[in-house]
Order: sequence, then C-alpha cells, then structure tokens
Amino acid sequence: MLHPDEIYLILRDKTLLLELKEQINDCHIFYLPMINDQLSLIDNALKECNIDSFTMSKG
Repeated sequence: MLHPDEIYLILRDKTLLLELKEQINDCHIFYLPMINDQLSLIDNALKECNIDSFTMSKG
C-alpha cells in the first residue's frame, strides 16, 4: 500500500505530465510517446492501489 505522501506525489506528477502534454507543439511531438508511457505507468500504479483521481479529489 502506498503512503499518502507517495500518492500525492504520483498524482502531482500525473497532473504535471498532463499539463506538459497539452503544451507540446509540433517541434516536440516526439516526446508524446514517452509522456503517454509515463501516464500509463502512473494509471496502472493507481489502479493497483484502487485509487483514482476522483477518489483523491474528494478525500
């Protein structure tokens, strides 16, 4: 089980990656696969712990 501080950091990283993904332009499009891979890893880790963004925003 993840510690609440670890969950906070993971969700913060996910938020930062999503913001970065929105800001990427055509010159940096090659970063998208790496960002998507990281987001997928984060989502999988959160699913393993039965945590989603909605749960955390309510708690």
